[in-house]
Amino acid sequence: MTPSRRATLQWMMSAAMLPLARWSPPAMAAESGAAPPFDIVADWPDTLPEPPPAKGYGRDPDLTKPVAPWPLTLSKAQRTTVDLLGDLILPADERSPGAGTLGVGAFVDEWISAPYPIQRADRAQVLGGLIWLDAQSRAMHGAAFDAITPAQRVELLDALTAAAPAAKMTAPVAFMDTLRYLFVLGFYSLPEGKADMGFIGDQPTPGDYPGPTPEALAHFAEVVDRLGLRES
Repeated sequence: MTPSRRATLQWMMSAAMLPLARWSPPAMAAESGAAPPFDIVADWPDTLPEPPPAKGYGRDPDLTKPVAPWPLTLSKAQRTTVDLLGDLILPADERSPGAGTLGVGAFVDEWISAPYPIQRADRAQVLGGLIWLDAQSRAMHGAAFDAITPAQRVELLDALTAAAPAAKMTAPVAFMDTLRYLFVLGFYSLPEGKADMGFIGDQPTPGDYPGPTPEALAHFAEVVDRLGLRES
């Protein structure tokens, strides 16, 4: 699914206000002496396509009249790969489709195409990672990532979750950390993601405010006692 640019821009701007949008993957050090997970590890790309010059929204975007002031980054093949990765990172369950099927790839493309420092840094990680992923897939299986089998994709993805990667895997693992964070940010700012985690905010309360639930009051009392704040 690919929502309209208007919908995606509103989605991205709203997500950018969330605390999670200010999170960044921790710096990663290579594990000394760790062996790479594959006999052949593709090189991380030396250069990336330069982003086209683009103006941002400024400091006060009008969310009711969004325009598309920058071109998107991903090619059709790269977008296909991102959608496949989305369904592997946040797969479908009984409550919602996978992140790729839901169109979170459009959010990722919009995010890394924006001309701001954080998004430009994420662009370098994601674009470099997608180029590396296809190169690694060809080195191992003779085909791009979107053309190999589901089991082969999972094998590649599993190798990108190492907590202490070998030196040559540091950049690919950092790419997957960044992409995973963008999928989480995009997915959980959608109605389906909010429902998935049981978020019930932003709901009008008809009639008089009923006050906190007994569970909330019990939790509050427990915290007050634990912090020693209850009046004697």
